[in-house]
Amino acid sequence: MPIQGVIALTTLKVLGINASARKYGNTAKMLYVAIKAAKDHGAKTEVIHLYDYQIQPCMACYSDNLYECYYPKSCTFIGRKDDFRLIADKILESNAIIIATPVYWFNVSGILKTLIDRLTALENVIHHVGKSLLDGKVAGAIAAGEEAGGAQALSWLAFTLNMMGVHIPAWATAYYHGKGDVLKNMQAVYDAYNVGRSVVLATKLLQEKNVDWYIQPSRDKIASAIKEAEQEAKNQLVNSKRVRPWL
Repeated sequence: MPIQGVIALTTLKVLGINASARKYGNTAKMLYVAIKAAKDHGAKTEVIHLYDYQIQPCMACYSDNLYECYYPKSCTFIGRKDDFRLIADKILESNAIIIATPVYWFNVSGILKTLIDRLTALENVIHHVGKSLLDGKVAGAIAAGEEAGGAQALSWLAFTLNMMGVHIPAWATAYYHGKGDVLKNMQAVYDAYNVGRSVVLATKLLQEKNVDWYIQPSRDKIASAIKEAEQEAKNQLVNSKRVRPWL
């Protein structure tokens, strides 16, 4: 049965993350539209501005010992102010996040890249408890800029979050490429609104299921999958030689 309006389940929380220094700019405005949509569809919301926080860069613990890169240990930077845990806790307390970024040289802003690098600690908990702390959360992404690169920034952000266990639903990405006030561009406003709406609808649908999205299959299943893949590859190699005998 198709969804009609909003699914009446428990209230969920959507965290908006503004990765622009301009809290009044087009990036922030699109995020505010998306957050309003989330409110309209029953979510409790909060917006944070990354430039209000001190986020230290990743220290590459994973490369030396992947078991030492995990939350909350990775939140400790001795002698250096670091607010990563404040942000990480807000993300973990939320059902969904909407990240908005300006386009800096065809990609996300530097401070957002630093945050995403640090989120590795939440994903890497999979080596300790078998599950990413971000597993099953939902995210939307927004990018705005005068120059090209919005689609590239969104592609990188969505792919990276998905590899951390986060769901990116249909219509949960939006970008604006142009000058002037984005709120005067109705297509961009519609797209941003649908980001908030899609994130809430997807989260409510997922709340009906209790699913581990990433698993480690049994050895028997893996062995069977390897055997079947090898056999299919051999079959296709034989067929390929018939079609392309010169190879």
